Amino acid sequence: MRVSLGSIACLLLLPTLACQADAEVESGPALPERSAPAGMDESLRDAALALVEEREQALVDGDRDAFLATVDPGAEAFATSQARWWDNVARLPATDFSLELGDEGVMTRISGDGDLQLPIDFTMRLDGYDEHPVTQPLIYTFVGDEDEVRLTNDRNLQSDAATGWVPAPWDVTTITVEESDGVLGVFDDETRAGSDDIQADIVAARDAIEPLLPPWSGRVVAYDISDTDAIDDMSTMTIEQTGGVAFPVLSRPDRRRVAAYRFAVNPTNLGGGLERDLLMRHELVHVALAGRDDWSPVWLAEGTAEYVARAATYSVAQRRFDYFSTLDGRPGLRLRMGTDFYQRGETWLNYELAGLVCDYLASTRGDDVLWGLMDTFRGRSFATFGEADDLLRSELGLSSGQLRDSALAWARSG
Repeated sequence: MRVSLGSIACLLLLPTLACQADAEVESGPALPERSAPAGMDESLRDAALALVEEREQALVDGDRDAFLATVDPGAEAFATSQARWWDNVARLPATDFSLELGDEGVMTRISGDGDLQLPIDFTMRLDGYDEHPVTQPLIYTFVGDEDEVRLTNDRNLQSDAATGWVPAPWDVTTITVEESDGVLGVFDDETRAGSDDIQADIVAARDAIEPLLPPWSGRVVAYDISDTDAIDDMSTMTIEQTGGVAFPVLSRPDRRRVAAYRFAVNPTNLGGGLERDLLMRHELVHVALAGRDDWSPVWLAEGTAEYVARAATYSVAQRRFDYFSTLDGRPGLRLRMGTDFYQRGETWLNYELAGLVCDYLASTRGDDVLWGLMDTFRGRSFATFGEADDLLRSELGLSSGQLRDSALAWARSG
């Protein structure tokens, strides 16, 4: 499945705010006002900002010792996590490091700690994979005096909730990184034993779908991490139903600009053989299309991924037979345009029907009809599904119901 920008907006607000259907990515939960800034000893400000510059220079220079020297040795857990984080990032093709003073207005709305706290924006980019650098708003907590300060923390629960911090694997666990032929695989201690096979499968899946898609870079970052909490949060289905999820990485949480599209596999529900191949192709289609299908009905986005995943292996005759065998005589089939696609009835039947309809369109009118339909929906909002159906009818000459019936008849006649 894919996660759209709208879904990411809802996900980012989960810690403190129920997701609204019309939520904007720029929106954030209101935090309680404080009468005084958190971490209030302003006499440490100059020394603290100098320490931030030292950390930034250490990142740029690749100087591990200098970076860790900025951490208070008394903050043992933080010191350990910082050492792990440094070693993780050193394994990545990370570049464009920067640490800059952030929006100080947030400091009146969080409960603080330490002698001084400052908002610091941390930026880095995965070279060759991220179109734009990715910025995380952090809260640095300092202790010390005017002569010497050290860092005891770089996160704050209230700030994380407001910004919607979604940790990358390198933020929370020890990682192993594999890179081959434009695929960057990120694994942890529990999944690294199978990393060679997963990496090879991702490369093969990417190569299989490439001829069937509009031009794209073919470069992708994939996570295979045993902790599935992030996948569970992003997926509209249960974790048991989710084999993987493609998702956008925002250039920063309060902006809509996307730095990259990545995907994560669920190692507890990945399967093997052909099932795994189809899953990886499906998710990579979402990555390849990037934001092109953000505004599309869900059946179009998921159906296109399903069609391409199958067309990379099976002949059109085999696909028609398989769809007919699965769907013929099933009552209540309809193309679902919203998130009820993942939640109503038997979800796998929604995927089957969507895949059939997109296969029918591509096979009878050419693949370009799918990309053109996505482009037509792009940037359009609809008050009702009926309005979306009207647009479909104007583009294809068929309503969603007529399209379903035509596709089923096509499968039956094959």
